[in-house]
Amino acid sequence: MAIRREGQWLTAEGSAHCAYEVGPGRFRLSLWPGVRVSARAALAGLTIAEMSARWGRGLWVDTPNTRMVWGLIELQAKTLGMDALDAVLRCQAGEVPSDAAVLGVSA
Repeated sequence: MAIRREGQWLTAEGSAHCAYEVGPGRFRLSLWPGVRVSARAALAGLTIAEMSARWGRGLWVDTPNTRMVWGLIELQAKTLGMDALDAVLRCQAGEVPSDAAVLGVSA
């Protein structure tokens, strides 16, 4: 898992989700485009996107490993200010905006 910064963009290596810096330290996150979040929260959201992509359908099978992963997702979701289940569902539903304007980026 890797999250990279390229200019105003934060991108997740294993997921199509991203974040765009709309102001100093304030980001729009593709999985929650209507809300501006801190840099720390943007990283948490992209971490959830990475974990969700990596585990895929496996997250929905109850095992000791998936319970551990859900615990990690819940910690990241708390930082983001979102419910863990909501965050994972948004990631797995593929709610990546087709237009960067949703993230506050003007062409």
